[in-house]
Amino acid sequence: MIYSFIQNKSTHYAALAALLIGLFTSCGKTDTEAPTVCSDPGCASCVLADEIDAMAGTTVVLTDAFCDNEELSEVRWDVHNAADHAHEDGEVEEEFVLHSGTAWEVLETVVLSGSSEEHAFSLAIPQHVRGIWDVVVSVVDAAGNTGSDVVTQLHIENEFIPAFTLSSVNGVDPAEWTEEAVWTSGATVEIAGTISDADGVVSAHIGFVRESDDAVIWEVDLEATGDAVLAFDINQMVPVDAATGEYHLELTATDGLGNEVETGFHVEVE
Repeated sequence: MIYSFIQNKSTHYAALAALLIGLFTSCGKTDTEAPTVCSDPGCASCVLADEIDAMAGTTVVLTDAFCDNEELSEVRWDVHNAADHAHEDGEVEEEFVLHSGTAWEVLETVVLSGSSEEHAFSLAIPQHVRGIWDVVVSVVDAAGNTGSDVVTQLHIENEFIPAFTLSSVNGVDPAEWTEEAVWTSGATVEIAGTISDADGVVSAHIGFVRESDDAVIWEVDLEATGDAVLAFDINQMVPVDAATGEYHLELTATDGLGNEVETGFHVEVE
C-alpha cells in the first residue's frame, strides 16, 4: 500500500512537471530577433541617407525597405525639429541654424506584413518651416521585438518667408559657436546681420524674452523700408537685475506679401 501511494505520488509530480514545462514552452518567446531597416545604404531619399534636402511647400517621398526573420508588424515615422536635443551620445548639430516653424511635426504609423516590405512615406512640408528636422524610423515585428531607431536629418530651405542671417553676436560669427550663448547680466550685447526677402521686408522686430514666464526684457523695432535686404546692427544691455536662467532672442519679420517668419536662439544668462 505504501509503495502504491509513493508510486501514485511520483506519477502526480511527473504529470505536474510535464504540465508546467508545456506551459512555459507554449508561452515562451521563441522569436527574439529584432527587425531592421534594410534599404539600400546608398539611397538618396530614405532614412539611411546622411541628410535629405528639401524645399518648403513641396512634398518629399522617402522610400524604405523593412525586414524581419519571421513577420513584420508596423513602422512608425516621427518627424520633429532637431534643435536643442540629440538622439545619440555625442551627436551634435553641425552648424548654427535659425529654425522657423518649430512646432511642425509629423507622427505616422503604418501596418506591415510578411518578412520584408517596402513602404513610401509621403511628407508634405508647409510653407512656414525652415531649418533641420529629425526623421526617426522605428520598426516592430509581430513578436514585439523593436529594432534600433534609425535617424536622418531633413534640411529644409524656404523661399516663401523672410530669412534672417546673423553675421556677428558679440563680435563672433554664430557659425563658430560650439555651445549655447551665455550672456552676463549688466553686459551690452551687439547683434548684427541681415534680413532678406525677394518681396521686400516691410517690418522686423528683435526681442529678448525670459523663458520661465515669457516676459519681454527688451525689444527693438527695426526700420524697414520694403527693400529686399535689410541690414541691422543693434546694441542692447542685459539688465543688471536680470534673473539667471534661460532666455531666447526672438527674431520676427514680415515681407511685402504678408508672409511672416519667427525664429531665434536660446541664451543663458548668468
